[in-house]
Amino acid sequence: MLLLDALNEMPHSSGEDYRERVSLWRGLVADVVRRAPGTRVVISCRSLDYSEPLSTAELSVPHVRIERLSDEQVESFLLVCSPDHGDAMWRNVKGTPQLDLFRPPFYLKMLVAEAEPDGALPPGRAALFTRFLRQALDREVRAQHPLFEPGVLFDAREHARLVNATWRDAYDVPARGPLVPALSSLAVGMQEQRTAGEGAQVRVPLDLARVLLGSSAPDRLLEAGVALQVLDDDRARDEVLFVHQLLQEYFAARAIAATAPSSLADRAQLVATPWRVQQLPPPRFESDNDPLPPAPQTGWEDTFMLASPMAAADGASGHASATADSFVHAVMTVNLPLAGRCAAQPDVRISEVCRSTLTRDLLVRSRDPEADLLARIAAARALAELGDPRFARQHGPHGDYLQPPLVAVSPGVYRIGRDDGPEDERPAHDVSLGAFAIARFPVTNAEWSLFMQAGGYEDDRWWQTEAARRWRRGESTADGPKSQQRENRKLYQEHFDRIPEFQRQGRITSAQAEGFQVIARMNDAAFEELLEKWYPAGRRTQPAQWNDPAFNHPSQPVVGVCWHEARAYCAWLSAQTGQAWRLPTEAEWESAARGSQVSLNPFRRSRVYPWGNMFEATHCNTFESHVRGTTPVGIFPDGETPDGIADMAGNVWEWTSSAYQRYRYDAKDGRENADLEGVRRVLRGGSWSYIRDSARDVPRQLRPRRPGQPHRVSCGVCLPHPLNGCSLIALITGLLIHCALTGAQRPSAFLEDRCARPGHHRRSHGDASRDARSSRQFQDGERAWITRRKE
Repeated sequence: MLLLDALNEMPHSSGEDYRERVSLWRGLVADVVRRAPGTRVVISCRSLDYSEPLSTAELSVPHVRIERLSDEQVESFLLVCSPDHGDAMWRNVKGTPQLDLFRPPFYLKMLVAEAEPDGALPPGRAALFTRFLRQALDREVRAQHPLFEPGVLFDAREHARLVNATWRDAYDVPARGPLVPALSSLAVGMQEQRTAGEGAQVRVPLDLARVLLGSSAPDRLLEAGVALQVLDDDRARDEVLFVHQLLQEYFAARAIAATAPSSLADRAQLVATPWRVQQLPPPRFESDNDPLPPAPQTGWEDTFMLASPMAAADGASGHASATADSFVHAVMTVNLPLAGRCAAQPDVRISEVCRSTLTRDLLVRSRDPEADLLARIAAARALAELGDPRFARQHGPHGDYLQPPLVAVSPGVYRIGRDDGPEDERPAHDVSLGAFAIARFPVTNAEWSLFMQAGGYEDDRWWQTEAARRWRRGESTADGPKSQQRENRKLYQEHFDRIPEFQRQGRITSAQAEGFQVIARMNDAAFEELLEKWYPAGRRTQPAQWNDPAFNHPSQPVVGVCWHEARAYCAWLSAQTGQAWRLPTEAEWESAARGSQVSLNPFRRSRVYPWGNMFEATHCNTFESHVRGTTPVGIFPDGETPDGIADMAGNVWEWTSSAYQRYRYDAKDGRENADLEGVRRVLRGGSWSYIRDSARDVPRQLRPRRPGQPHRVSCGVCLPHPLNGCSLIALITGLLIHCALTGAQRPSAFLEDRCARPGHHRRSHGDASRDARSSRQFQDGERAWITRRKE
């Protein structure tokens, strides 16, 4: 294995120089693969912030995200690394907003090093760095270092405050003397040396460092910074740098936080980024494996995140909220999602007026068709962290829960199925449905986390069938996914020669094709050993992928949830709300997805997709979008049904209550019996990993009752007795479409249609003015909705 770390920290003179250096690494990787087949090359970096991908036409380099530490791993780290205080620290951080802040190992290590005797935690990362700086200063004072005597780098009053540890707040340090301001000035000056958009650690020549320190005695300040273990003086190269990029950003953040209110708008320009479709170039993919490139970054984002709580703490006359509001408002004008992330931190307190304005604008941005896809994603993620007003937080008999918004579907006769589709979609036929309502969005991680916090996996009441109770106890939890993977392998083997054809047709990526071929060639013993690693037996206490950063943001639909877990969530939500929540039948799901068009006219034809009859890649998250993961709920307004139901096409597969049986649908034939064992339940809607065919309203996907792949949940309520449809969507790893593999035919239009570039609108003639009007109408309507919510 060849491990190359910190790609984003390569020294370079310009953006073009950086791209050339990445190109050299790309060539090296390709050369290693040619010369030494079987060698694994792992290239790691803090963030994917380079503009040149590492993939080539000949060699696809997949992107992998490192999972964050789980609760159990954080607890173990604290107990092992801090035997005296670890238990107290874990009690103080468990279940708090700070826990997610301290999951990275670097912060955990610093937390252990700066632990208080009682295990008290700093309110956030800026406070943690401040605690580190205080202890470093105290260490040098107690060692009687001459530079840290009174009257040298700070006066006698500041020296006494340091010795007696008398601080105004969590961010206060001796700042009247030249030391801290000089280090802050140096950090800002160093970051200004970077190429726009970079976030790397910076080295500067010694002479420039002296200038940036801004003092008549720069060498003394440099020596003090080295003594504090904050700066590194590289004498061999005559260069100065901070010992860690995060310390560089912390000291730069202190300077940003100290900005006068009159200058905040100018400072905020450091994080100004474009967000409209027309402002951004179309994405470029070297490989079908490549995800969308990251959103434009300035390199100052983390610095402003660290600055925001310190700006709030420095409020004039103690009015911290006014300063916090001013800081957040200045950032809002140039980088709305960053403002939301700043305000959502547990140690930042803004006024309700500021919060309301911020959530309103984030909601509008997340659903603005004229905003780039990545801009909508960023806005939706920030909105969820701040608190999405569409999900009302309520307190029930079993703890807090989020009440999802619902969309009513009229009673009547609906046409489901198709006469021109694959065999399992035929025939088109009418079903009579009573009034019901379905959730506007899939169930999010934010909603599911409250189920977990309420002990949902421990309470036997929510697991209502014997099979569900066995699953909760950990019996046969791996059987379903293993069985499905065995069937997938059989398909790969039976249609081995067609795998390259599916890749050429754009149905699967090159990496997936390679993986399918590897699995197909495995002998039985090797494959069973692989399944044991993928799906270890035992009890589950959280969804699969819960700790995977690709799927676990509060704004994303919950994934890795089996059918039993979905129904347990519905039972818990029923007890919380006093309503009877359940999974929708597949007839209800299809009727809601195709629109509340009652089939009184036998010649009326239902839509193919939730939005219409033609596929549009910009309307949903499917294979064609290159997102390569789930997206926050509700960011494709053009892809919603006319009734406003979101994410019915793509993103993630949805569970229904129905056992798989041939159409025609008949609710009385036993398919809706929840006690049936050994049957498969129907999934609907397609996912980010499937092509456009599966995003149609009709396809019926088969998976075992207890699959271990990712899934989502969405909820609804049936009327007149409030039955709620909770639909779970599966992110299936076996991506070869079952119907395609078995020879079923799709209408040729679905295969021949070509889509616009993902994330960017490509309109047909005459659509531009219509889209502009719809964008304005949407924004007006969304603001009106928020106003009604307030009233």
